[in-house]
Formats: sequence, C-alpha cells, structure tokens
Amino acid sequence: MRESPYLSGTREYLDRLRKLPAFAAFNEEHLKLILTMSKIQWYDPGECVIREGEYGTWMYFVISGRVGVESMGAEITNLRRSGEVFGEMGVIDGEKRSATVRAEAETMLLAVDASFLDRMIGVERAVCYAILNRLFAKILSDRLRATTKELADTLRALDKRKLAQASRPAPAPEPEPEPEEPDAGPDAAEDAP
Repeated sequence: MRESPYLSGTREYLDRLRKLPAFAAFNEEHLKLILTMSKIQWYDPGECVIREGEYGTWMYFVISGRVGVESMGAEITNLRRSGEVFGEMGVIDGEKRSATVRAEAETMLLAVDASFLDRMIGVERAVCYAILNRLFAKILSDRLRATTKELADTLRALDKRKLAQASRPAPAPEPEPEPEEPDAGPDAAEDAP
C-alpha cells in the first residue's frame, strides 16, 4: 500500500471529493476540513485494506479500482463504483471490523480518519455529525434493502426446492426378501419318516 500525506484543501482534491456522491451535501469549508483528515491510498491486487476483527477509525471511499468484501471466509460483495464506501460500521459503533476488505485490482481509495469529528467543536461538529449520520443512514439503508432482497430470493428458491421435492412421488419401497427355508441338506431325507 502506498499513501499520500494528509491532504490539504487543494483545488484538485477538493474537486475530486465534491464529485463523490457521498459528499454532495458538504459545503466547501466542510470538504476542506475532511481533506485535512484524509489520505489517498493505492493498493495492488490482493492487498488487505481492513481485516475482520480489528478496530479502526478509518472509513474508505472507492475512487477507482475494485475491492472484495468477505466475512468469516465467505465473499459478501464487491465494491467498484466511485464513491462506494466501506469501513463505516466500525466508525459508527466503535466495534471490531465485521469484514475483511481486499483490493481485487489496482485500487485508489480516499481514506478518511473519522476521528476528525472528535477534533471539531461547536456548531461545526454538530453539522458534520448530522451530515455523516445521514450519509451512514443512507448507506446502511441501501445495504439492508439489498440484503433483504437477497434473503427473499434465497427463501423463494428454497421454497421452490421444497415444493419440487414434495411433489415428487415417493420411491416405491424395495420388496423385502422372502425368508429362506433352512437348508435341510442331503441327510434330511434319511431322517424323514
């Protein structure tokens, strides 16, 4: 991983940040402040951005490339659209990371140190919290909708499978073998009356 130093409010980065949908509601002063707590990070394919089970105050916005998200060894999703975000859950609740995120292609990310909110005071802090909370709510709402759809699709497929199995005729039981008569052997005729 390569990374820039913390960004200043230069016009180049300010314009790039403004193009990310997540930051559309921020005014220029807020964007400049966010940039002072942000870095650009570049990852090669296979490099880990965050690891499941670790703590972190950074959240990430995809600028270019693609990352894969996995939890407990299962692939969850891929993020590839500019502006897609990950790492926000740990920022919201302060818990361990719930997933591992790994670059799947050459990837450029905007890494934002969300602890910047702790450095703000007064009205500016309240405004940024409100904007970020709205952003987080939108992200989590979109993810919940996608998860609900995926769960519904899975349940429908499972119901179809159960229905198909129930409509199949039960296999005919195999006939039980007839009991064998004890073998009398050659001496049996001699003993008969």
